[in-house]
Amino acid sequence: MTSILLPLQLQALIGLEHRQLSFIAQAVTLAIEKEAKLTIAITCEEIKSNLQCIDAIWEKIQALLGALYVVQLNTSYQAQKPLFNCNVVFQDICGYPIHFEPYIIAVCIVEQDKEKVNTWNTERAESPLQCCILTDNHDDKHTNLIENTGPIEPLVFNRAAVGGTFDHLHAGHKILLTMTAILSAKSMVVGVTDDCMLLKKKHRELIDSTDKRVKAVQEYLNLAKRTIQYEVVPITDPFGPTVTDPTIDALVVSKETLKGGDLVNNERDMRGYPPLELRIIDVISSENASVQGKDMDVLKISSSWIRDYIAKNQPRSTS
Repeated sequence: MTSILLPLQLQALIGLEHRQLSFIAQAVTLAIEKEAKLTIAITCEEIKSNLQCIDAIWEKIQALLGALYVVQLNTSYQAQKPLFNCNVVFQDICGYPIHFEPYIIAVCIVEQDKEKVNTWNTERAESPLQCCILTDNHDDKHTNLIENTGPIEPLVFNRAAVGGTFDHLHAGHKILLTMTAILSAKSMVVGVTDDCMLLKKKHRELIDSTDKRVKAVQEYLNLAKRTIQYEVVPITDPFGPTVTDPTIDALVVSKETLKGGDLVNNERDMRGYPPLELRIIDVISSENASVQGKDMDVLKISSSWIRDYIAKNQPRSTS
């Protein structure tokens, strides 16, 4: 599926400008009209200066991701398109120039930046980008992100892991996968819950197959970061590779699955492996009421909610 690109440049991870919030809403609306996806490409000086230890800005990045997806989802819901597909990519981390990707067909940009698109198009001679001009009627005062303390001593992780069902990839999944990818310096392991463990799930018939969910995760990670190796594997127990692979040094969990991380470390201890450092994604937890004044409940969209939505809206058989 084709995608529209929205480049956003930040100096620091202290918040989004009001005009940038407007740009996101405009770009979502345009992409929906064109029946395309939206790719938001973030460049940020603070990220560049911390590339050797992303752990130092862990909370700031996940808060920014939460804020971006909140704006996108609220706009999508208002347009009655709750399943609209949007991806946030960090240009300083992903390892490739997003504007050269063949699936990008148009770019949303302000009038004064049109020359940048013209430069890109000289290198995309056979598939030039359409230029969509954004309306810019806002001031540029920042709105603060959530304040978090972060790890006392930031660490560098060579091989981080994360697990989940990853059915019908949504914003929560993308935050988990993105944060794990940018935390990993060399490689990343993703455990995808196998079909055999999902037999009691509601609307089981609408759950994508294990192979399809594995492929969806692989495709998303290729978008998020191309400079590390990925292992996306089915798991038939709650632990997967986290208790059999001694080279894993970090595990990314949500507030809701933190106890599972503790169980992993208990199991590793019994096997003589060192404990994993746990890093928590808390922007998708109900304990955070808002990001930049925006209701965070919108990020609580779940795979079960999506299956309910599909079941209620799919065409009924007339046979």
